[in-house]
Order: sequence, then C-alpha cells, then structure tokens
Amino acid sequence: MKQKISITVEESLLKGLDSYIDGINVRNRSQAIEHLISRGLSNNRVAVILATRIEPFRILSIVKGQPMIFHNLKALQSYNFKKLFIVGEKNTLSKIFELLGTGQDYLLSIEYVEDSKPAGSAKSLSLLKNKINSTFLVLPADNFFETDLDSFWNYHSRNGKLVDLAITASTNPTRLGVVELQGGSVVGFQQKPKKSNSYLVWTGIMVCEPEVLYYDYASVENELIPKLIAMNNLGGFIFTGKWRNVHTKKDVEELNK
Repeated sequence: MKQKISITVEESLLKGLDSYIDGINVRNRSQAIEHLISRGLSNNRVAVILATRIEPFRILSIVKGQPMIFHNLKALQSYNFKKLFIVGEKNTLSKIFELLGTGQDYLLSIEYVEDSKPAGSAKSLSLLKNKINSTFLVLPADNFFETDLDSFWNYHSRNGKLVDLAITASTNPTRLGVVELQGGSVVGFQQKPKKSNSYLVWTGIMVCEPEVLYYDYASVENELIPKLIAMNNLGGFIFTGKWRNVHTKKDVEELNK
C-alpha cells in the first residue's frame, strides 16, 4: 500500500534525481525516489521459504551434487538477502536445521518458524506478521530455480502492487496455477484447471509487501490471490531462467540430466 509523504531536499539533489528519470522504467520523481530507496535497502533484503506440507525428500533431494535447498540459499546469498525465515512443521525444520544451521555459512541469518497446525500457505505466512515489516520474497521449499532476483525485486518496487507473482511458461499448465496477465497486472488465476488456453503459470515465487501477512485467509491460491485480483493489487513478472517444481523422484532425475 502506497502512502503520500512530503519531503524537503537540496536543489542540487533534485537535479541529480531528475537525471535518473528515463521516461520508461522511471517516469517521475516519486518512482525515482522509490527505486533509489529500494536499491539502498537491498543489503537488508528479507526472504521466506515455505516448507509447510512438503515432504522432506522434495526439499533435500540431491540436485547437481547438493541438497536442493542449498541452491536456493546460494541464490539468496548472491542477491544480498540477509534475513531468511523458514516456515514448516517441526520434523521438516529439524532436518533443514541439520543442514543449514543458523545460516552463518551463507552470510545470512536464518530463523525457523514452526507451523504446528498447517491450514494453508496464507496461514503459514501469517505466522510472520509480527516479524517482517518490509518487502519480502517468498520461495516454495520444493522449487529449483536459476533466475535474476534483482530484476524481479526492482520490478516489484516500480509496479506498485501489493504482491507480484513470478510467472513463466509451461507446456503442461494444468498441473500448476494458470495466470492471465494484462500489462503488469494479473487479471485472472486458476489453480490446476482441467483445461487451459494459457501457458503462463505461477511458479510459487512472489515478492510481497508486509500488509499481506495480516489478511485472514488460509490459502494463497484460492483466497488471497482472488482477493488481490479484485483489488487490482496483484502484479506479474515474466522471468527467464531455469525453474522446476519438484514433486516426484522423476522430477529430480530430470533436473540432474
């Protein structure tokens, strides 16, 4: 949610700010200020890995010689994420902690949040409502990806939506959440439809503002996303790069090929 503020700055700084406006990605002073603040705060980025209701083998499967979750940690490290919350059931968190510890080896701080009564992905996120007060990235624990998180993060800061979904193309969209995109806005979404005319799907990755943590919903897919669409507050970012949702051992085998 955007808020209007008033600030006073030196005229020389305003000239520098105006030179940052290119009329395409940055169209006015407000967007320029938002973009520069976002860059300034990039060293304190926050991420969430959702591990609730995911079998441990999907998180710990060996991909390219290492448990899959290692790849996600390395990606977060390379894009200057300093704080990570991992949400899941006690048994799953214990197994992840044995591998990652407190995150010191990855130059970030990991906090484990137990979801003792899993009721859905939105409920799991709501456990963090008193812990996060800035923009944050959400990753499903069973995703393998190689993409530019900087571009996604900066797109979100420009798009002005409460949430932006990371979207890619799939040859089998009915296994996933199918997205209808219009400009930078998501205008339609169906979770695992029987038929689909669109090949655009949500990866499960998203960038959010902390306000979403206070919505009283159980499911992101079935409740939160439709609400955000109705509010015209859901955006979409089409990214290039590798992405795979790991559900089965066959998925792991294909990744290793």
